[in-house]
Amino acid sequence: MTNSITRRMISFRSIRLYSQFTNNKPANLIRNEFLEYFTTNLNHSFIRSSPVCPINDQSLAFINAGMNQFKGIFLNYYEPPATKVVNFQKCIRVGGKHNDLSAVGNDSYHHTFFEMLGNWSFGNYFKEEACFYAWDLLTNVYGIPKEYLYITYFSGNEKLGLSPDLECKEIWLKLGLPEYKVLPFGINDNFWEMGVSGPCGPCTEIHIDYLKRSTNQSERVNKGYADLMELWNIVFIQYEKLANGYIVPLPNHHIDTGMGLERLVTFLQGKKSNYDTDLFQPLFNAIQKQSNAPEYKGTFETTNKIDYGYRILADHARMITIALADDMLPEQHPKLRRVLRNAIDTGEKIFKKTGIVSELVYNVADNLGVVYPELHTKLKQVQRIINYEEDLLKRLRDTSGKTWNKIVETRPELTAISDGMAPGLVDGYKNLQSMLKELRKTNVLTGSVAFKLYDTYGLNSETIAELAQIESLYFDEIDFEEQLNKRKYQSKIGLNQHSTIISKESLQILEKNNISKTDDSFKYNYVYDDNTYKFPALNSKLVGIILDGELIASKNNSNITQVNKIDDKITVDKLINNPNEIGIILDKTTCYSLEGGQVSDKGTIRIKNLIFNIDNARKINGYVIHFGHFAKTNLLTSELYLQIDDNCLVNIEPNIRVGAMQHHTAAHLLNAALKQVMQVIYQCGCTVETNNLRFQFNSFGEQLTSEQIRKVEDCINNIIKSHATTIVQTVNSLELLKQNDVTLVPGEIYPYTGIRIVEINTDDLKTKETCCGTHVHNTKVLQHFCFLTYTSKGATKRTVKAVVGERALDIKRAGEKMYQRIIELEKALQNGKFTYELFNTELNRLKQEINDQHVQLPYLIKEKCLTHLENLKKTIWLREKEMEKDSVTREITNTADLSSCFIVHCLNKNPTYLSLHEIVSLFSGMPILILSCTNGFVKARCSIPQATVSDEFNAQTWMNIVLQIFNAEYGPIKGFKPMLVASMKSTKVSNNNFQIRMEKAITEATKFASMHVKKVKLNNIVR
Repeated sequence: MTNSITRRMISFRSIRLYSQFTNNKPANLIRNEFLEYFTTNLNHSFIRSSPVCPINDQSLAFINAGMNQFKGIFLNYYEPPATKVVNFQKCIRVGGKHNDLSAVGNDSYHHTFFEMLGNWSFGNYFKEEACFYAWDLLTNVYGIPKEYLYITYFSGNEKLGLSPDLECKEIWLKLGLPEYKVLPFGINDNFWEMGVSGPCGPCTEIHIDYLKRSTNQSERVNKGYADLMELWNIVFIQYEKLANGYIVPLPNHHIDTGMGLERLVTFLQGKKSNYDTDLFQPLFNAIQKQSNAPEYKGTFETTNKIDYGYRILADHARMITIALADDMLPEQHPKLRRVLRNAIDTGEKIFKKTGIVSELVYNVADNLGVVYPELHTKLKQVQRIINYEEDLLKRLRDTSGKTWNKIVETRPELTAISDGMAPGLVDGYKNLQSMLKELRKTNVLTGSVAFKLYDTYGLNSETIAELAQIESLYFDEIDFEEQLNKRKYQSKIGLNQHSTIISKESLQILEKNNISKTDDSFKYNYVYDDNTYKFPALNSKLVGIILDGELIASKNNSNITQVNKIDDKITVDKLINNPNEIGIILDKTTCYSLEGGQVSDKGTIRIKNLIFNIDNARKINGYVIHFGHFAKTNLLTSELYLQIDDNCLVNIEPNIRVGAMQHHTAAHLLNAALKQVMQVIYQCGCTVETNNLRFQFNSFGEQLTSEQIRKVEDCINNIIKSHATTIVQTVNSLELLKQNDVTLVPGEIYPYTGIRIVEINTDDLKTKETCCGTHVHNTKVLQHFCFLTYTSKGATKRTVKAVVGERALDIKRAGEKMYQRIIELEKALQNGKFTYELFNTELNRLKQEINDQHVQLPYLIKEKCLTHLENLKKTIWLREKEMEKDSVTREITNTADLSSCFIVHCLNKNPTYLSLHEIVSLFSGMPILILSCTNGFVKARCSIPQATVSDEFNAQTWMNIVLQIFNAEYGPIKGFKPMLVASMKSTKVSNNNFQIRMEKAITEATKFASMHVKKVKLNNIVR
């Protein structure tokens, strides 16, 4: 051991009171002791855990190691915040290389969620110090006896030209370990790589004997024994792996360590299983209390489903709560949804309890909220999503789930499909069956077929692999990944929109040759002066032209190794008269290309005496391509051609940019206001145009009410009136993660550097979002905000369209004017200036105008107008109906025989507002039969009180007389007893004998009733 290490050890021991090995330390204290050791004694800076949702790496589903958030440092994108760092990191492993999901619940130590303790050196200390710190902490601070610890180091690899790490071995021997406890292992166990290329290096691992045996266990190290496992991994990042596979030394050396908290706690608390520690026991107690299940016994026998269920439910509840609190969405992350559904199933099938996962969120927050406070602040949000997902699962079981179960009944092998509730599984399976005959020729499930199952039907790779196995097909996963990456790449660079004018070869030239990327940072250069935004023109150079799908570049550019066309001179005539869209690539531009939902700029590029009109701009793999056409000109010019490297002058159209800026800033305010007013929402998409914005969000079943829309509108307009300042800052990915109040777009992948954060902070509302768009400097520029439309699709998808600026004020005034017209119509109606028919005509005309797509009104005013019109219509309709009711009552009363105890009557005219049922109900105290005639059609209805009914005289016997005369049929009488109420279907009667039949019907019905009904006074029965 070197003198420096010895002196440092003596110094530490003189200032620390070392803990003795004890079984009583709670997990929170163990975690805190790790942190204090490095912060207090070794001056490490604490960096809080990043969210488990990767923001830079689309190859990861979850953050699965402590080093993920420091990748930007290892890749030299930015400097570290400190040279010595310590942290504890939330990690999730449910797929890929580190897939622990299948083992969860079946053993004592695999988890979907776990915590990684780590200390880091970025060019500060290296192997000697890192090994000592780990050894000192374990043996002196935690008091772990040395005889229970074993060390591994890298044994070298001849193929890669890497020698054994004897330096590491010597360090451990100097720290006092016997040689039989310092064991060499190969590249699979003791060499760490970030990826296919990038920083890498040997590592040394500390393994621990959980059974605390005094005998030598070195032969069992790295053999997969659960009682002798890796505890701490120390990586020496000293190499870089190149794309060609060669490994070269790095100029700066780094230390990356990781120790599993759950494993450390298990040993220090003297337990045999991670589940026996205080990280899980409180959850087991909560499960037992909520379900009244038998207590957890800690057995791992396959027959003990209760204990297995305890472990699954507790493990999954931790993972689900952590992931949802970090704003991950089940609909975007199939593995998260799979774990959540597995937890729900476990709760229902093993513990016979619904809603238990949502309830366990409280216990997870109580257990981990001390170090991860977001678990408390986002508690309701997490529960809302879980409850929604549980309801969604129930609906799926009742729909596609039943269909799938029927398919499984006919083919039991399909029970092997782990996600039987995947929404597209039924259709995807049927589609696969339709292709089986062709696939059988090679017995290969190709990448293109697999990608269709993924892209069209939403099946994940695990389900596709399971289907392939059932069908005895080889699943070409490599081809599938290539297809998937190709689609991701095309989406990223915007190839789908312009694939017709950009050839694949041209894209390869832009990617493979060392042509400088377009510097578009000038799009943020604008000033607000004299109530006007000014966008300065920019001088740039012509880098390339895409003409007829081919890239044209200069042969004098030594960096170009392959082009479709090499040409010093491009004729002006060919450019001006080309009917196809042309692409212009510049070394720098002030144009905003379509990005972040914001529409691209329009403008012009002057090249010599030619004007190129920019229709839109796209950033493709870092190159901004301006699409458009050259203007035809009559100018006489000696310039007959263009050359690469010609000087250019770029101008944008101010009105288009300002409109987009206004609406982009409004979109940020809208997102924040919706989050403030509604329970839980997530942005799904946003389109920012010059004249409006369209915002899509997921509300997990909650509808946006008119009152909430009003609150959002009022909130944003108050912010506009407050003249709040827009603050923009640029950060790297690590700095972004250090800010816990930034709204990220779920699922978005951000660059390592140059991330812009746009913030507006007021007493009433705060918005702080990552955004690459352009924004106004002050909310006063927005002038006014109003919603235009609100639409809802399915249980989650909501879309609002809104507008700001002068156009919003015009629309607001138009809405107020429309409502005033309705008020005037109402007054005219009250003053008797309109008949009901004229009123209806005017009302329908107004409704048609309001609903006209070409007439834009504020959403709230539009709803108010339509509601007011409907209320007016209803009021007038009820008034007319009441008048008709009085008229019909008088008619029947006046024509009826006052001495009779029943009524038989044919109405003078067909009622407009009253049904025959309503009319007979006016005289419910006595037998009544009413007939009416309209355009040669006769219908009738009769009603008889219960006290008057007999076998001889009842509604059917009475109505039967009328039916025979008109040769008609009984009509429907739902909800009534046939003896009490009867009706006649509307029946066509010829004009020749109509009057004769009607008189006969009245005469015969009257005669029949006279024979059976006792006389009562009419005045006593009319209501």
